[in-house]
Amino acid sequence: MPKQKLPAPRLQMRWTSAKKQTGFDDEWLCHYELVLPLEEQDIRAWQQGPRGGAVPHLKELVIPIGKPTSYRNNHVPCGSDGGIRFYDDPCMDGDCAKRHAAMLGNLPIFVIAPDGMAFKYKGTEQSGRA
Repeated sequence: MPKQKLPAPRLQMRWTSAKKQTGFDDEWLCHYELVLPLEEQDIRAWQQGPRGGAVPHLKELVIPIGKPTSYRNNHVPCGSDGGIRFYDDPCMDGDCAKRHAAMLGNLPIFVIAPDGMAFKYKGTEQSGRA
């Protein structure tokens, strides 16, 4: 799946599988993050390759907002058994993101599914509420 171009700055809740850590197929981690854009002259954008050579500069800085939150769910986040895809924020992180977005000048909020597909919060849709 091609990577979607998302705006920065933004708040995002990024889902990953917790199976490697827990051994359960139905356990998920939600990483609540602030994403800031980086300019080329920003030292945080600079990277080195494994042999010390230059590699392309980072375009964004992803800052965790706390530790990942663990959730058990009967479906893969942001999807249903019928193939329907949707904005699926976890209750506590989703509520915090809405308050933080308002505090920070109405930043956009996204949920990133385990496969990388992004869903923007529009203020009216119902979440899956993990």
